Amino acid sequence: MENQSPNSNKQLTPNQKKVVWITTFVITFIAVFAIGFFAMRGCSISNEKLELSDIKMTTSYNEYLGYTVKITGTAKNVSGHNLSYASVEFSVYDSAGNNLGTALDNINNLGKGDTWIFEATLFSFPKVQPAAWKLAEINAW
Repeated sequence: MENQSPNSNKQLTPNQKKVVWITTFVITFIAVFAIGFFAMRGCSISNEKLELSDIKMTTSYNEYLGYTVKITGTAKNVSGHNLSYASVEFSVYDSAGNNLGTALDNINNLGKGDTWIFEATLFSFPKVQPAAWKLAEINAW
């Protein structure tokens, strides 16, 4: 009878190695996604006139048009005076990092301290799924 200690070296089968690799990949992907998702939900972006918060991107697919993209959030006038115009622009990217276009929204007459719930729309309809956004510009006067 062979005596085996609990610390004996056992080799994993190819299928076991595959399961370990896939499990590690999935857990890592979920962790990175969760960190990014929760970090963006609490973030705010600001300049001397507008403070943006609660920014999120939603997409939907239409087989005839392609993807529609909306980036929503809240903008607060922190300038200390009334703004006659304000706009937000976001660059939208696919998972490979290709720029798919610009999502834009604007408003006229945003009062001192007022909050604006914006909905920036991408006016192109890409055939590839949008995956990320980056603030391109905040304009206000």
